[in-house]
Amino acid sequence: MLPQYTNRFETSALLLSGLCVIHCLGIPLLLAAIPALANVLALPEAVHFYIVLLALPLSLSVLAYGACQHRSVIPLAVGAAGLLSMTVALTAKHHSDEIILSSIGAMIVAFAHINNWKRRSRCAADSGV
Repeated sequence: MLPQYTNRFETSALLLSGLCVIHCLGIPLLLAAIPALANVLALPEAVHFYIVLLALPLSLSVLAYGACQHRSVIPLAVGAAGLLSMTVALTAKHHSDEIILSSIGAMIVAFAHINNWKRRSRCAADSGV
């Protein structure tokens, strides 16, 4: 991965995590407040699968690249745990379980990306890049 693109990929992964949290928490709250929006905001259930399918390679590649750069597997391990939570959410029997697991997973992944970004920045500053 080229260094000049790493921040863009990290930003994309972070934005995807944020959108996931907004989707998981915001949509149910909005629908509870204004039930008439249910027909307008209805998304196919498969959208969750595609979000996770996009998040897995994007997040794992950026976090793995960061681990090689700053020599710490902590952000990668934390991010993998969050991605696992999001993946497990796809199999949840109850919608509320899916919301909870997805939201927690997305927040964990976002935290991992922020931590990875900070570590990469410190590493770049220390090496004079």
